[in-house]
Amino acid sequence: MTTVQDQQCGSMTTDQQCGSMTTDQQCGSMTTDQQCGSAPPVRASQPQSSYGGTPFMPPNSQSWGLYRGTGLPGATQEEWPQAPAWRSFGGGPELPPPPVEDPCAPAVLGTIRQPLPAPPDELARVNVALHLRRPLLVTGGPGTGKSSLAYRISGELGLGPVLRWQITSLSTLREGLYDGPHDATYDGPHDATYDGPHEGRDEGGHDGGIRLGPLGTAFLPYRRPRVLLIDRLDRAEISLPEDLCTVLTAGGFSLPGGTVRCRAFPVVVITTTGERDLPSDLVRRCVTLRTQRPGPDLLRAIAANRFPAEPGRPGPAPDAVDAFVERATATEGPVLERFLDALRLAADGVLQAVAEGGNWQEAVDTLWQWTAPEEP
Repeated sequence: MTTVQDQQCGSMTTDQQCGSMTTDQQCGSMTTDQQCGSAPPVRASQPQSSYGGTPFMPPNSQSWGLYRGTGLPGATQEEWPQAPAWRSFGGGPELPPPPVEDPCAPAVLGTIRQPLPAPPDELARVNVALHLRRPLLVTGGPGTGKSSLAYRISGELGLGPVLRWQITSLSTLREGLYDGPHDATYDGPHDATYDGPHEGRDEGGHDGGIRLGPLGTAFLPYRRPRVLLIDRLDRAEISLPEDLCTVLTAGGFSLPGGTVRCRAFPVVVITTTGERDLPSDLVRRCVTLRTQRPGPDLLRAIAANRFPAEPGRPGPAPDAVDAFVERATATEGPVLERFLDALRLAADGVLQAVAEGGNWQEAVDTLWQWTAPEEP
């Protein structure tokens, strides 16, 4: 059998293969993977529910949903609700679960030490997508938490490393599904048994084998769903979103030598800035969510998780956090990266050095200007 373990934290490939496969029986001998692995803006007004909260949904979704929105691992131990009959795909045989730890999550979220407050609308829509096994189409500006939402869901529900597919104008469906020669044939065992990971195989060439990409890996027959992040789908040519519909509808795909079909439909998070419209066939298959700029409470929680107090390396002083929260809240455009950069400078003593012999508020303004994306 030819198989590979070749993963990265950005645009990633995966390393699973198909066991004894027919068009109806999927994925036998696979390796586990280590990965970090939109709709246009909703322009019509959204009617409020009779509860006076989230549109179409009562504000107490925490009483029925799997996702609590805290970002804390193990926040819920509830069993997943049964999939709708029309979203059950019956792939198999079942694969061993992936590793729980995501090596890329700390870079995206920091060290989660306190809950990250989530808006009620986000909670409700994520949980609707989980219950119905539908993709989540997340639209919002830069720095509003579109991509990090996938890591929060995966970390909280213990679904393993996020499978991240970073879209460019050159991305194709084939790239997301698998990599290998078009005429490749499956040469693995035909008893459909899992034979463990194969380290370092096929790194110098395909050698006739097939290597699954993030999209292909997400549809392997795991008992619990994987989290797939399709980042910035609006960058793609129009054919990619249209082609993607076929995989999302079928719950699997064909490749040389057989067919891959999921056992549990993956948690698919598709992000877009809304700068380009996506095909209506894709949009109508998704649960849509629009992210908002982080508010003061979320900024403080992010600061606490990004700058935990550690022996010998204190974080930024509380008054510095408050000062930069105030500036971030009053600034237009993307602010999260700028906010974290300013706090990094404060934690490294730069704020104190600039403030010596002068006005502290002016020193705060100076650091804030230094982190501006363009000349003031």
